[in-house]
Amino acid sequence: MDYFTTWRMQRLVDEVLNREPMAGIKAVKHFVFSRFFTWRTSSYPYDIFDPDFLSTQLPLTKNMLKSLENQTNKDFEMIFLFHAKVFDDPKYEFIFSALRDSTTLPLKFMRRGEEKLLIKEAFNEYDFVIQTRMDFDDFVFKDAVEDAQRKINECENLLAWGYWRGYRYICKELVRDYNNWKEEGHHSIFQSLIMKSSYAKNLPPVSVFDIGHYILKLELKKLLEKNSFEFSENMFQQDASTNAYIYFKHEFSADRALRLHGAPLVPPKKPLTTADITRKELEEEFGFFYDLNSIE
Repeated sequence: MDYFTTWRMQRLVDEVLNREPMAGIKAVKHFVFSRFFTWRTSSYPYDIFDPDFLSTQLPLTKNMLKSLENQTNKDFEMIFLFHAKVFDDPKYEFIFSALRDSTTLPLKFMRRGEEKLLIKEAFNEYDFVIQTRMDFDDFVFKDAVEDAQRKINECENLLAWGYWRGYRYICKELVRDYNNWKEEGHHSIFQSLIMKSSYAKNLPPVSVFDIGHYILKLELKKLLEKNSFEFSENMFQQDASTNAYIYFKHEFSADRALRLHGAPLVPPKKPLTTADITRKELEEEFGFFYDLNSIE
């Protein structure tokens, strides 16, 4: 029986008996982090400190939250990261209450950068710490949490894990989405750093957001070698077969502002149809709830 299965069985027994975990069973801590406008850039045409603008963005967080509520494994901690200014001005308090009211998941809120201290502290309490990134307007498939946690069986010291195949939603249509970034990175949706605590506590504090998702392998190698650690090829893995995510494109998308400079969204010429996937399958697999023109 592998480590992950043993841990899960022990956790179930402890929960049923309503007792503290058995001594010596430190196991896994899994953080899922999402940024909610943590920085301002001149290329983004909206004021991220305008409460009216932020209120229009809050409904989009239901995308991520619905897909996390839909997970087969809910043993993770969901944390939203914010710009420090949001905590310093009472006019932003509506954000926290709106987020809590929009989901059945317990939520935590932190300033951007504070997640590093949280991760560092977790190294002292758990054998493995997983940090996963996900934008608040995207969807992920229902086994993503389970997938990441099972990877501890293949993590000798550190493992970067992620996906590069899924779907893209744009203008009420769905198309296939894939890019392997020359096998140097993953899609940002549910990209994870899986760390063995006894190893990772000797590294400088690092957040999954510190390294570009598309060059993670290269940058991870540089980070390790700079700190006199050896990089091995098995520290980077990617799933190339699972349709793992729905990348949600809309008029407020940050990458739209950065790359298209205000160009209007254009519906795809050949969207997927019900012959490819059904609305029911999308709901069951991703928690997806939007109407689609070409899929019933």
